[in-house]
Amino acid sequence: MNFLIINSKILPGYIPPEKDELLSSWIFRLSQAHKIKPFSFTKFYFKETAFWNRDVDKFIYGTVIDQLTNITPLSKNDILNLHLISYKDIIFNTPLVASYTPGITNLGIYHRKRKNNGLLACPKCLIKNHYYKKSWRLLTSLICTECKCNLIDHCPNCNSPIIFQRLDIGDKSNHKNIPIYLCWLCNFDLRKEFEIITDDSLIYKYQKYINECIVNGYSMQTQYSFLYIQVLLNILGKSKTNSSTWTRVKNAFMIEFNLTDEDFFCKSPDTSIQFRRKIIPLIYFLLDDIPERFAPFCKKYSLRYSDFAKDHEHLPFWFYRIFRECY
Repeated sequence: MNFLIINSKILPGYIPPEKDELLSSWIFRLSQAHKIKPFSFTKFYFKETAFWNRDVDKFIYGTVIDQLTNITPLSKNDILNLHLISYKDIIFNTPLVASYTPGITNLGIYHRKRKNNGLLACPKCLIKNHYYKKSWRLLTSLICTECKCNLIDHCPNCNSPIIFQRLDIGDKSNHKNIPIYLCWLCNFDLRKEFEIITDDSLIYKYQKYINECIVNGYSMQTQYSFLYIQVLLNILGKSKTNSSTWTRVKNAFMIEFNLTDEDFFCKSPDTSIQFRRKIIPLIYFLLDDIPERFAPFCKKYSLRYSDFAKDHEHLPFWFYRIFRECY
C-alpha cells in the first residue's frame, strides 16, 4: 500500500527533516515514509520525470520548492536551509551553479548515476540516525568530530559512490523500503567499517576549527569564513597541480612534510577524500600561525604570491598582505 493523495494540504506520511539534513536525503525519506519509490514520488508530486538526473542539492526548480511548501508545514526558508544554497557567504560567495561551486563536492552526474565520490558519510552517524547531512557535501569535511570518525566517500566493499536514491531501483512494481545506510550496488552496510580519530590529532583540531568557522561565519585570519576557505582550497589545488611548470607549491609540501608522488595520486582534490585528509590539515597547520609557520615555509621554499595566484585568480587581501609584510 502507498499513500498518494494529490489534493492533500499536508503529505499523509509527512516526516520533518532532521538536524543538518541534506534536501535530497529528506525527499528520499519522504518517499519511503509513503511506501513509494523515490522516482515515482517526485514524478507524482513535482511532475518531474528527471528529478534525480541532476544535483538537486545544488540546483532545484522553484516550482519544486513551492510545491514542498504546499504539501508540508515547512516555509520556503526552511526548505532552502536544507539546500546547499544556505552555505552562500559562508563556504562560497559565488553563484551556486550545477557544474562547479568552490567548497562543494562535485557528484559527476551521468543520467541517474554518479561518477565522482561526491557524497560523504559518517558510518557511526548512520548507526544513530538514518539520514545524510548537508555538511557531508563540503570539501572541508574530513571527519566527524562528534563520533571522532573518518568520513567515507564510497562503499568499502565495492568502491562505488554513495547514491542512496538508487537503492530502490529494479522492480518497478514493488517498493522494498531498503535502509538508506546500505550500498545501492552491493547492499553492504556502510555502518560496518570505520576508522576512529583521536581528539589530539591534527585532523581533529583542523575539523573542529573549520566547523567553528562555518558556524561563526569568520576565522582567526579574516572576518569572513569563505575568504579563509578560498585560500585553504586554493593551496590545496596548487599542491595537486599536474603542471610541469608550476610545481613549486607541490614540491614544497613534498619536501617539508616528507610526502611522495603516491600521496598526490588522485584525479583531482575534490574527488579524493584520502588526498584531502593528507593535505588540508597540513595547510591548516601552516595558516594557524602565519608569522611562525606559513611565512617561514614560503621563504624556505622561495614561494611567491604568484605561485598561488596564477591563472589570474584573485585571492583575498589578507593572504596578499602576508607576502607584502613578511617578505
